[in-house]
Amino acid sequence: MNASKHYLIVGAGLAGICVAWHLRKKGHQVTIVDNGQNKSSVIAAGMINPLVFRRMTKSWRVDEFLPYANSFYSELETSFAVKFHNQITIRRIFSSAQERGFWEEKQHLPEFANYMTPITNDDDLFYKSHNPFGTGRVKAASVVDASNFVKSAQHYFSEQKCILHESFDHDAFIPTQLKYKSKTYDAVVFCEGFSSKTNPLFAHLPIQQTKGETITIQCSELKTSESLNRKCFVLPLGNDLYRVGATYVWNTSEDNITDEATKELREKFSVISDLPYAIVEQKAGIRPTTPDRRPIIGEHPELSGIFIFNGLGTKGYMSAPLLSHEFCEHLTEGALLSEELSLARFKKG
Repeated sequence: MNASKHYLIVGAGLAGICVAWHLRKKGHQVTIVDNGQNKSSVIAAGMINPLVFRRMTKSWRVDEFLPYANSFYSELETSFAVKFHNQITIRRIFSSAQERGFWEEKQHLPEFANYMTPITNDDDLFYKSHNPFGTGRVKAASVVDASNFVKSAQHYFSEQKCILHESFDHDAFIPTQLKYKSKTYDAVVFCEGFSSKTNPLFAHLPIQQTKGETITIQCSELKTSESLNRKCFVLPLGNDLYRVGATYVWNTSEDNITDEATKELREKFSVISDLPYAIVEQKAGIRPTTPDRRPIIGEHPELSGIFIFNGLGTKGYMSAPLLSHEFCEHLTEGALLSEELSLARFKKG
């Protein structure tokens, strides 16, 4: 192993946690700076869905991401002595005969065998939702309790005395020396999520601030342990509670809850069910997204030793474990990163 180095990580949401974990596992020292404003990682639904329902295709790199994520979260659960990752069945409620046809075309193909359950009579007769075109069950799906995951990880890093609970002060950072306040680091990694928009070092990158809201409802008659999906997701939380989401509002950093989102989510849930329910909570967060729906990972084009790991988007809880591993191999061993993730795909101006 190469000599231990000291890395500064800015942000302790999903991205920063995964990068910090892999670097420490490789024997390196990390210092994490976090201001506690993880408005996406903490309130995210944490769904890990191997399919894209629009045309029933597999998610990007799912065959690699999924097994690695399962192993990664299991390892962290053991280390943190906390359970936050659970397998779940996602039931897709088909929106049209065409969508059902897409499923039927692929349900017996070898490359979909791990992710699709062939439609049965029970799926067609599923009665817990409006069901004009039948349903299909997704295999190998899971959910991360995002709030529990982030809080447990931050507690762990606090116990290891490697996290500073403060905002990163750009005025106290000398990029050409990799010096922050009184210390010099071997590299600095910015994992700031939506806050990257205000980072002067990476302001030219098109990391969009995409607001999402969810509601938690109490519905005593629904009685399902499956996550239902059509126009929205309905995620069972136990005790007749379900999380319903999510909305998308582009180019805003305002994280307040809104009546407009409440109305939209009510309308989306009504497509699935007309059972009576009560809203018990509403949350909002800001996702870091990119125009091509791929993360942005790599070194600053002009400043050596300064990196970004960001833009994980809605599939972040599935992709972050392996992408952070690949990034840390690049950072510490010089391994190549995929051109799909490169900063160079976005030109200044």
